Amino acid sequence: MSLRAFKQAGHWPTLVAAFLYFDLSFCVWSLLGPLGNFIAEDFRLDATWKGILVATPLLGGSIFRVVMGGLTDHLGPRRTGLVGI
Repeated sequence: MSLRAFKQAGHWPTLVAAFLYFDLSFCVWSLLGPLGNFIAEDFRLDATWKGILVATPLLGGSIFRVVMGGLTDHLGPRRTGLVGI
């Protein structure tokens, strides 16, 4: 595949939307670490629960990606997107 054909392949709005979604999700996940101290103070959480609070979205997202990838192979991307909503 030539560089010119590679640049023209794909759908630019989808690429931009995926990038913005990834960027926003990363920002939210990154904020949980610094905000963990304030959340733990407000809810009187000990160190264990504070660690669970910070780790749950990351681990849940990692596991959910594997599950959704299998569903995408089985059901197709459109149906999997509807299931994911």
